[in-house]
Amino acid sequence: MRELGIQDGVNLASIKRDWYILFSQPLCYHMSPCKVSHGEILLNVDSPVWLQELQYYKNEILEKLRSYGITSMRLKIGRVSHNISREKRQSTSRLKTLTADEISFMEETASQIDDEELREALQRAIKKSLIAGKVKR
Repeated sequence: MRELGIQDGVNLASIKRDWYILFSQPLCYHMSPCKVSHGEILLNVDSPVWLQELQYYKNEILEKLRSYGITSMRLKIGRVSHNISREKRQSTSRLKTLTADEISFMEETASQIDDEELREALQRAIKKSLIAGKVKR
């Protein structure tokens, strides 16, 4: 991805996807990722008061974003976007655990596949569907 020049875009998309999991309220409602470039993230902040407040949290923010390749950050006043439905969906899916019946269903369904890689991919897909509530058992 680095050779194609899309690593920064992939990192930004991953951060946006996980935003409400990475940061709790009220932080996640007053800042949002805007741009990633060469390991630096630009965060939009909704007010000068929060811009000042977030300066105190700089090290904690960077620590949470380090796994996404972020090594520095800048803050600017700008539009902060909220995706509440995504937040609810992700927080629910991260907290839900599968029941023994669901795990058994997942393993039985995938056990008929000989190819290990394909079997594991099917198990991941079933698990994701069960967690999201798209498959009812």
